[in-house]
Order: sequence, then structure tokens, then C-alpha cells
Amino acid sequence: MSTNAGTLIALSVGILVLSACTGEVDSDPPTPVSHTPSVRIALASTDLSLGLNRVAFGLMDVAEGPVRDAEVQLSSFFLNGDVNEGPIETTTAVWRQWPLGDTGIYTTNLSFDRVGRWGILTRIETSNGVQSATASLDVKEQSFTPMIGSVPPMSTTKLAADYDDLKEITSDLQADPELYAITVRQGLEAGIPLVVIFSTPSYCRTATCGPQLEIIKILKTEYAKRVNFVHVELYENPSQLEGDLSNAVLANSVIEWGLPSEPWTFVMDSDGAISAKFEGFVTRAELDSELLRVLKHVQS
Repeated sequence: MSTNAGTLIALSVGILVLSACTGEVDSDPPTPVSHTPSVRIALASTDLSLGLNRVAFGLMDVAEGPVRDAEVQLSSFFLNGDVNEGPIETTTAVWRQWPLGDTGIYTTNLSFDRVGRWGILTRIETSNGVQSATASLDVKEQSFTPMIGSVPPMSTTKLAADYDDLKEITSDLQADPELYAITVRQGLEAGIPLVVIFSTPSYCRTATCGPQLEIIKILKTEYAKRVNFVHVELYENPSQLEGDLSNAVLANSVIEWGLPSEPWTFVMDSDGAISAKFEGFVTRAELDSELLRVLKHVQS
């Protein structure tokens, strides 16, 4: 397996563990206030940078298991040495139910105005009353993936028309050729919004790539002729893998876009600039909201 493919897989496993609320978190992060340690935060966002970020996380009650669909208020703090500044921002996190049994994740949007170490504090309404938990995170000046507001790499991705069998360009067992009708470059130059999903349905370590792609297929039909949709398989050689990732080669576009995990979904406006990006699974409701926003901007 190539080094880049191995790195992506390792990070993807981390995302799966975190999003399932069973992984390790910073056991002793700098905390802005005292808190009850019976609830822990499992961050599922690995690529945070200056500006607006979608922050995804799970919550684990150490006695009762995952905390689902609770009322969660989240505050951010800048951890400046011995002095914790904040709260800088306070938001309400939304529970996002996944189509994978009784699983899901919380998401909210936070803006970071400084590079460095930040802390988040959650207050959770549970059956045991109000609980709180903290975690720390690192904010970079530049994200690994293309920044919101930027035009991403003009990747020349694979087209269905160039192959006799879609298995050569995607691991999706029910592949839709319309998702490979144009390249990413062509989508960025088309003058209408574009959605690009990077995923590997048959080899996804987070088990969310397939369900994510099914949502994209539904949206493609709903937004036909108003929005373009492109699926990019993570691996260059899906038809050669046969269940064995030891010889997996990352697609060039995955490297160009700097993806540290799987899956990733990007929404671009009609100018080709990124209006939103989603690490891990993103619900139809979140994508609908963003697409309606960019389309409203086009119409105005």
C-alpha cells in the first residue's frame, strides 16, 4: 500500500472510533471551568483552521454509554497559556441521526480568529440532569483541505465515457454513471453550483461512504440541471483491490485536495469557490440547507 493510502486509512479509522464515541480523547485538556467528568467529548473533526468551521463530535456518558439527541450548548475558549479567554462563542449543537442504526453525531459551526490551542465546553441536558464536558483542539492557519472561499484544485477526474466498466473507476456496486459524466475541473468551470463527494463505498473504514453516496444520488435527482454532482473514488485502482487494500493507490485528486480522512463532501458556488465542506457523514438536511443557500445567491 502506498504511504499516502496508509495515512488516509489510519486517520479514517480514527474518525470511526471518535464518531462512535469510543475512542481516546485528551484525558486532561486545559479546561475553562470545572466540570463533571462523567460525560466525555469525542471530537470527529480533524481539519480545523482560521475562520468558520463545522465541528462534529460525539458524547459518551461513562456510565450509560453514548449520549444521543440531547440538548447541547457548546462554548469555545482560547487557551492562552495560564489564561483561558472566553467564552468566545456560544452555540447550540444539533444531533444528526445517521442511517446506520441508532447512531449519529452532533454538529455546530464555530469561528476561530486565532491559531493555536482552543477549548470547547459542552453543557448537556441528560436524564441525570445537566452535565458538562470539555475537550481541547488545535486550530491551524491553513486547513489540509481547500479553505472555504477558495477555488479548489482543478482536478481532472475519471469519466464514465472513457471506461467500458464503471468498476474501473468506482467501488460503488450500484454506480450511477451520471456521477462520472463530468470531471471536477468541468464542474468548477460550469457556472452552476457543484457538489463533489470523495468516498470509497466498498472499502470505507468509517462505514459511512455508501450511505453518504446514496444521499448524493437522491440530491442529484432533486437538483437536476441546477447543481452538478461528481463522485470521486478514493482509490485509483478499485477493480484491482478485491477486498485487499494492501495494493491500494490513492487517486491523484485525493492527494491534490489534501484529504486526511473519509468521506469528504464539498459544496461549491457558481463561481467555483467552496461554500461549505463536510468531514465524515453529512445528512441530507445539512446538504439541502447549503444547496438552497447557494442557489438563492445565484438567483439573486
